[in-house]
Amino acid sequence: METLAEIIVGIRSENLDRSFTYRVPQGMEIQVGSRVVVPFGRQRLEGYCITVITGAEDKEQADFEYKEIEALLDDAPVLTEELIELSAWGAARWLCSRTDLLKAMVPAGLRFTTSKWVTLLEDAESETPELLWLRENGPVALAAWQKLFPSTVRANELRRLQQKGIIKLNNRESRGIGQKKVQSAHLLSAGQVALPMGKKQDLALELLRKHGSMALTALADVGVSRATVHSMAKKGWIAICEQLVRRDPLSGETFLATGSIELTAAQVEAIRQVGSACNRTGREVVLLHGVTGSGKTEVYLQAIGKVVAAGMGSILLVPEIALTPQMIERFVARFGRLVAVLHSRLSAGERHDEWWRIVTGEALVVVGARLAVFAPFKQLGLIVLDEEHEASYKQDETPRYHARDVAMWRAKKHGAALVLGSATPSLESYNAALSGKYALCLLPERVENRPLPPVDVVDMRQELKEGHRSIFSRALLNALEKVQQEKKQAILLLNRRGYATFVLCRGCGFVMRCKMCNVSLKFHLAEEVLRCHYCDYREPYPSQCPVCASRYIKHFGTGTQKVAEELQKHFPTLRAARVDADSTAQKGAYQKIFGAFKIGSVDVLIGTQMVAKGLDFPNVTLVGVVTADTTINLPDFRAGERTFQLLTQVAGRAGRGNFGGRVLVQTYTPEHYAIQAARTHDFETFFAQESKARKELGYPPYAVFIRLLLTGSEEDKVEGAASLLASLLEATEILGPSPCPLERIRGQFRWQVVARGQALEPLLLKVREAAETFRKSLFSGSVRLVLDVEPQSLL
Repeated sequence: METLAEIIVGIRSENLDRSFTYRVPQGMEIQVGSRVVVPFGRQRLEGYCITVITGAEDKEQADFEYKEIEALLDDAPVLTEELIELSAWGAARWLCSRTDLLKAMVPAGLRFTTSKWVTLLEDAESETPELLWLRENGPVALAAWQKLFPSTVRANELRRLQQKGIIKLNNRESRGIGQKKVQSAHLLSAGQVALPMGKKQDLALELLRKHGSMALTALADVGVSRATVHSMAKKGWIAICEQLVRRDPLSGETFLATGSIELTAAQVEAIRQVGSACNRTGREVVLLHGVTGSGKTEVYLQAIGKVVAAGMGSILLVPEIALTPQMIERFVARFGRLVAVLHSRLSAGERHDEWWRIVTGEALVVVGARLAVFAPFKQLGLIVLDEEHEASYKQDETPRYHARDVAMWRAKKHGAALVLGSATPSLESYNAALSGKYALCLLPERVENRPLPPVDVVDMRQELKEGHRSIFSRALLNALEKVQQEKKQAILLLNRRGYATFVLCRGCGFVMRCKMCNVSLKFHLAEEVLRCHYCDYREPYPSQCPVCASRYIKHFGTGTQKVAEELQKHFPTLRAARVDADSTAQKGAYQKIFGAFKIGSVDVLIGTQMVAKGLDFPNVTLVGVVTADTTINLPDFRAGERTFQLLTQVAGRAGRGNFGGRVLVQTYTPEHYAIQAARTHDFETFFAQESKARKELGYPPYAVFIRLLLTGSEEDKVEGAASLLASLLEATEILGPSPCPLERIRGQFRWQVVARGQALEPLLLKVREAAETFRKSLFSGSVRLVLDVEPQSLL
């Protein structure tokens, strides 16, 4: 009898999206969730064990013989049996491969990968630039070499160079990040009474008597060389051995311990409802709808505290990495070393170590962005989605899962509670609560009876009529002056990074556009370049129009860089900091900026939507929205909802302390219902009006959408593919086929067909059948099909 294992192989192919059976070698302790290396054709690939079959019939004497698993990648399974089961459900739910979901669950740094490397053979001639570069720089990853010389290093040229014996290609494997080990010196009993012969030995013994052991690198930092350490080891004073070192994402941070605070009556009721969900005596999903500043975070903390006391795990999800520093500070202050952090800004080593802290049960509370929803707890008691309305909870690349739905499935599987918190719930969640699917819990007032800040809407059309042409209205300038006089703080929101939004020739009307995308290039002042925010194409700022040679070419529009410049012109003594994708690209940039704002060394925070939610700074008395029209004019059915949410959320940053607050919203469309509802903090009125429009049009949440996105380099083929898909879905109600509002990105033309239905399951079946037929058609070779179940955007 032998042991077999069903393995999902880590290769992306529609035809291979199933498990394969392998023999388990004797002595290999494989479990469901283990990662393995298996032979697959001529390759060695990573695989995930989904089933172990013990006592299987011995096949050695039969006609067929199973291949054997070559290696076990981890000491313990990185995925739980529940997560393996989740991958099967999720693949059907989001019309993706099971491999895609399994890879999304495992932190990138842990993955086993193979890549092709290219080596220049010693006797080969190397006259061309790409070969000269290869001779100087040695073996290199083929992908990196092709990226450096894209026009010359192509498939045909690679074959020619190999046939002539000029280069050699070979596969290299990486098992990913493992545990970090360092050499350490440990004090032995003989060292306790040793009489050192020199100052360095004396120093080393003094430190080791104090700490017990120290890394050799730490001793070197204080002047104790390796030679000195080895000399002491020979005398039997110390032992040198390897020691595991945790890569702690919070190292160097100090958090003052805090306890529970007194709750309002509404918060007490909220915790009671969450407790009922945890105990399965109430609905398992609770929508916590609380105005900004109503104390939702304290509800999370105390509810999680009860789960931790029961020895079970909890997950808190935040939509933006920018929100994690403040959340981490509050949670570590309450739960200490029980907190693990998971998000994409961690190093591969930090992600590895935090993941294993969860696997081993060392951490019971996980705080992180979307990927933290897969935290490998064996016993989950509570999952919280803070700012549950945020679109960033839906992944915008394969697998296109929504963290809310993953959390709902996991909560049901574990018998745990799920809390969806927001001041501006999504229409889907609020509709589910009103229909009785979720429990609805309200926090209608701010803590300590603080009032919501008044919101004044400034009509920028009137400003222009009266001759005021600044990007800051007169009201906003006066409010900023007051902030300066009173030594308070302000937040300015503009959901558009860069310096200017487009560059226009006033001679012929030509607009500088990306060569690969059908969008205007944005001007970035610091680098003096034009950049595409979709593919990152760059070109220098032109001195004359490339079409008519006119010198009357200029940048127009406003980005965060220009707002910062204009602020300095009007208020040179105000200290400002920008928070956008450019200014926070480096690791730790968020923490540095928000830390400076927290201690008062920054007066004005200027940012995109990163500054609109979750931040709690009591000294902020002014929030200014430079233009509310950025999102409202997008050709997307969620544009009104996104605008209301953004304005309400950013308004909630003001008046959180004892000094009160004020919000100024500048707009060219002050009459829009989303702006008017945000002006009065009136979610119910907005929900009623938006719901009515959605119901009449047959849009979510009153219908289900599945988007079929087609992309390719030849527009006629993309259009033809869209027409074919529409015909395959003729028995289904569809929108389109039509070009996407963003018609071309990264050189790829984009068309879409949107399938619409009243129930998800039947629609999934019809779309899956249409997609399978399409992939057998002639179009599938040149046109890529992407399936997006319940899309967050149709751009």
